[in-house]
Amino acid sequence: MTPARVIGAGLSGLAAAWVLAEAGHEVEVIEAAGGPGGLIGSRQTPYGLVERAANAFVWNDVTARWFKRLRLTPLFASPGSRRRFIFGNGRPRRWPLGVRDTAILAGRLAFAGARRQLRPRRDESVAQFGHRIAGAGATRKLIGPALQGIHAAPPEALSAHAIFRHGFPGRRVIAAPAGGMEEFVARLYDQLQDRRVSFTFGRPADRLDPAVRTILCCGVRHAAPLVAAHAPALASALANTETTPVVTATAFFEPHPEDLDGFGVLFPRGCGIAALGCLFNASIFAGRSSLRSETWIYAWPPSAVGALTPPVDADVRRQLDADRAVATRRDARPVAVFATHHSPGLPVYGPAILELGDRLDDRPPWLELLGNYTGRPGVSSLLASAERLTSASRPASA
Repeated sequence: MTPARVIGAGLSGLAAAWVLAEAGHEVEVIEAAGGPGGLIGSRQTPYGLVERAANAFVWNDVTARWFKRLRLTPLFASPGSRRRFIFGNGRPRRWPLGVRDTAILAGRLAFAGARRQLRPRRDESVAQFGHRIAGAGATRKLIGPALQGIHAAPPEALSAHAIFRHGFPGRRVIAAPAGGMEEFVARLYDQLQDRRVSFTFGRPADRLDPAVRTILCCGVRHAAPLVAAHAPALASALANTETTPVVTATAFFEPHPEDLDGFGVLFPRGCGIAALGCLFNASIFAGRSSLRSETWIYAWPPSAVGALTPPVDADVRRQLDADRAVATRRDARPVAVFATHHSPGLPVYGPAILELGDRLDDRPPWLELLGNYTGRPGVSSLLASAERLTSASRPASA
């Protein structure tokens, strides 16, 4: 069998290892951490399930295939989770725009559509694109909150072309394993071991071997120095890609009659709440908790992109208490709070991501990169990218 090496044992690396093993490669996976999973992880607590990062997959043909391969039964989101809110004028609203902003939005969309100008320009930020096709009000109150909830960055820092070049996202069905996202990772890891994929944990890769087909499935900060000797321009683009440290805090509360039922609520910048958004976990997936379970999402510090200093849990707890008091107009103390710090965090889908995409073809033929900075963001997209690993990539000596 032809050897292949995967650097990183997060979701991308595990999925890549599966595809390579299916293609008949002898696969070795190297991971700096002590175990598999990367950012993905679930914690069973006395109060309910806590997800460290992504809470679900977008359900599509690719995701369905992976659930079938792993013999997992999907738990689909509850019907009530279709309700989504954006905070505006002091409270969560299903539609945050007033009459004037709604009219401007409709008029600008119609004008841009008639002139076939709905596609983003390469040099446009999301803020510029939004102002052009939707108006300032819709950008600040609707587009900005929706995208910062995914990318953890303000619309001024995001590239419209990088985000919308594949089209505009619609309402999507989501699903997760009944035991949480870690169940997917654990099942995948177990089956890879059954397929004799070898794993080395606790040892970061310090160099790449051109004689071995290699899939890089690590973050941009780790990938850049590994690539430098083989593709300097690509390594520079990796190093120039900004990241946003993210903190998620899952809090459990006693239920209250005024609790909202739905997917969650997004918070425009400048609304008096530092959080990017809040997920209503127990409303999304039935049976996750008998308490009110909420996950609050922060780019930390809340006013910065690319910050390096993680907060202490007490900082997160104070900010969550303050934000929830504004959002609910109630002063309720949580039963428990579990915070997870992700640093360096998410890649910022700004102009540097476009440059990185332009440089991906500079890689040597034995090397491929797979991660949330090489295509669309999201765990379902990572699975799809793994399936597209090209059989044409071969070691230089082949």
